[in-house]
Amino acid sequence: MPITARWRSLDALPERRGRDALPGIYELADADKQTLYIGQSATDVPNRIRQHLHNTPCIAAAVAYWRYAYSRVPQADEALHIGRYEARYGALPPCNQARPRPRNAERRYRERSRGD
Repeated sequence: MPITARWRSLDALPERRGRDALPGIYELADADKQTLYIGQSATDVPNRIRQHLHNTPCIAAAVAYWRYAYSRVPQADEALHIGRYEARYGALPPCNQARPRPRNAERRYRERSRGD
């Protein structure tokens, strides 16, 4: 399901929430509301966005808006959302550098049974 929430200014980014964190997927956009980055956080989306603003030059230089959707399985939803973006536009969002690997039962079994 695409993120249908309204775009919010970075000024409206909530403070740290502690126990009431907001896990989910999010989009970051420029001043024209064109998606620059799609990401996920299993713990707290606003905190993850703050990390991007401090550590990722591509995002810090251009992002003006964000929007968010709650997800119980943010990694899977992020992969789905990026796949839909790529199918529509033929490329990853400009600030996404890597395509997330979709999770599946066979790969998960192999990862957990390596004996490491």
